[in-house]
Amino acid sequence: MGKLIEEMTKAGVLLATEGCLPSSKGVRVRIDSGGFTVTDGPFPETKELIAGFCLMQVKSKQEAVEWSKRFLNVVGQGESEIRLLHDFPAA
Repeated sequence: MGKLIEEMTKAGVLLATEGCLPSSKGVRVRIDSGGFTVTDGPFPETKELIAGFCLMQVKSKQEAVEWSKRFLNVVGQGESEIRLLHDFPAA
């Protein structure tokens, strides 16, 4: 994993990466018409849970897919979801 992170850094695409602690250390905050609900972890009903993130700046969705494939090869099994961020013009 360290080698891949180093390659991404040298390629200039890695902005941030971090693993998440278990959901037992987390909390969920929800708002609906009745107000706020705060639920302490762990979240056993969760089928999918975010275990970490990687923030990249790439030229295309396909480039993000290729980096994700390399990451999953290192991990061995799992799933990555690629999401775009809003890009606001500089003030």
